[in-house]
Amino acid sequence: MSVRAIIASTPLDDFLNDTRSTDTGELLQRLGLFGSLFGVTLALGLLVFLVVVHRGSRAEVAVLLRLVAVAGGATLLGAAVELAGVASLGDLSWSEALTDDTGSAAMMRLLAGLLVVLGLFDHSAPADDTGTDQSDGDGDGDGDVRWVPASASAFGFVGVALGVLSFWFDGHTVTRGPRVIHAVVDLVHVTAGGVWFGGIVGLCAVAVLRRGRTVAPLLLRFSPVASAALVLVALAGALMTLMVIDGFDDLTGTEWGRLLLIKVAAVGATALVGAYNHFVVVPVLDASPANGDMGARARVAVVVEAALLAFVVAVTVFLTGASIS
Repeated sequence: MSVRAIIASTPLDDFLNDTRSTDTGELLQRLGLFGSLFGVTLALGLLVFLVVVHRGSRAEVAVLLRLVAVAGGATLLGAAVELAGVASLGDLSWSEALTDDTGSAAMMRLLAGLLVVLGLFDHSAPADDTGTDQSDGDGDGDGDVRWVPASASAFGFVGVALGVLSFWFDGHTVTRGPRVIHAVVDLVHVTAGGVWFGGIVGLCAVAVLRRGRTVAPLLLRFSPVASAALVLVALAGALMTLMVIDGFDDLTGTEWGRLLLIKVAAVGATALVGAYNHFVVVPVLDASPANGDMGARARVAVVVEAALLAFVVAVTVFLTGASIS
């Protein structure tokens, strides 16, 4: 046997090859999970925003629905990348990764993204006149409208639900604490976080579309929704933490704990911005919706909130795979 062949077959070379494969697989998994988590929570929050909060022009409805479809596409693409990571880590083929237990959650998100795109691709979905103040619309004299889901939209709603449920089957929800209780608490956590995140993005999108016109009525309507979502996020997050850690030393002595503290800090900063909106901006806008200074502050605040919540999503991805020991 030649020297070249002997060197090529050393255990060290095999180890290095395995390490590179593992690193690539983990990177793909994390990138894919970020895309799908971002997409699922954004689609969920935007749909709630459209149904519960938004009253505006038909053009705004169309743009918000396009954003939901884009979120579905992000979910679909992220799940595909995640499955590529599963295949790389397990040395599996694509067909094996689709049926393997380790790829079940990503497979659910793949289907979820597809359903969202198929169910909400029709951007001319019906919108009914609400008879509310025209100043909340686009100012063209048509008045405000409210989005009414078409029958095909049911696929989108099912897709979002499937995407949220997929998080029952990966991360520490599977490995730590009482399985069923942890899954239910995780459902509340993801849903509330999505309502908060997607609602903020929806507000940002409408603020851009209105080009300086007031978003005060929407902010007033969204404020109690965001407050309720924040409370649920905090309570569910605290319960999940208690189910995951063995002791409070885990919060500073493990990778998972340190990432959690970063996430809590980011959520806290976001909550402070939201509190400023709720207690300072909203009362002024409630009394004087045309107040330009407060309207500008509100737009800046929601952009900051959206950026912070996107960071929270990124940290959450690393939390799912972080070591607790």
